[in-house]
Amino acid sequence: MQYPHLFSEGMIGNVAIRNRTVMVPMAVDMANFDGTPSEQITDYYEERASNGLGLLITGIVRVNTVHGGYLARQLSMAYDRHIQPFAQMVERIHAHGTKIFVQLHHPGRQGLSVLETATLPIEIMGRVWPGFYKYLPQVFKTMGKFPAMAEWFMYNMPFPPVLAPSSVPSRLYNQRTRAMLLREIKSLERDFIKAARRVQLSGADGVELHASHGYLIQQFLSPQSNKRTDEYGGSLDNRMRFATNIIRGIRSECGPDFPICVRLTVDEYYREIGEPGQGIELEEGVEMARRLEQAGIDVINVSSAGYETYNWWMEPMSFECGWRKHLAAAVKDAVSIPVIAANLIRTPE
Repeated sequence: MQYPHLFSEGMIGNVAIRNRTVMVPMAVDMANFDGTPSEQITDYYEERASNGLGLLITGIVRVNTVHGGYLARQLSMAYDRHIQPFAQMVERIHAHGTKIFVQLHHPGRQGLSVLETATLPIEIMGRVWPGFYKYLPQVFKTMGKFPAMAEWFMYNMPFPPVLAPSSVPSRLYNQRTRAMLLREIKSLERDFIKAARRVQLSGADGVELHASHGYLIQQFLSPQSNKRTDEYGGSLDNRMRFATNIIRGIRSECGPDFPICVRLTVDEYYREIGEPGQGIELEEGVEMARRLEQAGIDVINVSSAGYETYNWWMEPMSFECGWRKHLAAAVKDAVSIPVIAANLIRTPE
């Protein structure tokens, strides 16, 4: 057999993965409007599982409907009612021998206030008015025909600010941004923990925390976006507190045998846009990986960058194949848990 290691069984915690191929998470915007898996998204994941995949990690799943929405058709684990529909999708993935982890996400400053504001009312309307959801695609299609009007609506209506560690807006979305209060941080930690427990109850094999690509957990980790002066800002320990509190809470709630993965940006690449010394650089990113292992995670999914350094996350096709492998290698040398390497890897070589 070619590539015997690639196709050999691997372990993440106590979970056996039949081979070392992983479908890393991608946002696909194909769920039902209430956050449950649609037939479309289930078919999408099942097709990939049916081809011998070892581990599938879902795209972004929201943990909070009040201010955590990012896509109109985003999967959700914000409520207990999401457990059973998820379980049906998990069962179809398992039927092909593939394991499934669910990625939990909050956009933070990279959210759109109009969408975050609309998520809960849309969900409520769908529950009290049968058939409401069938009209929504036409609404979005109509808005798409008038982009200037949609943009004006998005940036000029008095929607609440998006929440983040500090009032430092994303330069891509440029939304009004408010620093979270301590009670809001604690509440959101609980949201992540409760969502992870729902993932476990659905029969999924593990959970991943999205701490990369500029989203909320990374915003706490990065000195570029985290300017807090309390216990959640300043030192590396403080900047990691949000993530480590969630990890320890999940471990307490879900037990020692439920795998926890973190998708971690280990280099934000601000130097590539003329801002050296800003944000997370590789040395600190590797130290974060060490401390996440100490906090109790089972696997690290290595990535890089965020919206403001987009080309070093969603790289152009002109980038060299495997150009990011040094990031995963540096993390692998520093930890004893499994490491997932991804992005622009087109061949096993």
